[in-house]
Amino acid sequence: MGWLKKAGVTAGEITGLMLGGSIRVVGELTGAKLVKEIGDGVEAATAKTGLVLGHAASGVWDVGTGLISRNEEKLETGVQDMGAAVGTTLRGVTDGIGYIYTSGKDVVQGIKDQDSDLLKQGAKNLTKAAAIGALAIGVLDLVGGADGGMVTADAADAVDSADVMDK
Repeated sequence: MGWLKKAGVTAGEITGLMLGGSIRVVGELTGAKLVKEIGDGVEAATAKTGLVLGHAASGVWDVGTGLISRNEEKLETGVQDMGAAVGTTLRGVTDGIGYIYTSGKDVVQGIKDQDSDLLKQGAKNLTKAAAIGALAIGVLDLVGGADGGMVTADAADAVDSADVMDK
């Protein structure tokens, strides 16, 4: 059901803009680049949450409708939407684990090589990942929660999005 997807995306974008945008403004006003980056990441994570939840809700609706009405096309559309939600979630988890692994490795390598720049960058990225993850989970708790898998994926997607913004 297309309107559920659109509603999810819109809700995620609006919530992300309000929360992430507020954090970003604080970063801009204070000149704190890390705070601004966290705001960007929270906005991206919350928008991704809306996208995933919209696809999942649409998929469940279409599967239910397809089963009740014995409409194979509707059933297939629903299964595809739920698959898209699961795929996005899994990609987010994978990207997030990779980001955290790489950042942690940078911290260890920076200590080992006495490279303060590498150590600082790794620590900054881990801090960003923790802050974005905590705020993204908090947003889900505020709006009624979601299962653990989606929370994890959205936090991971935020980390991935924040990493892209550094480049």
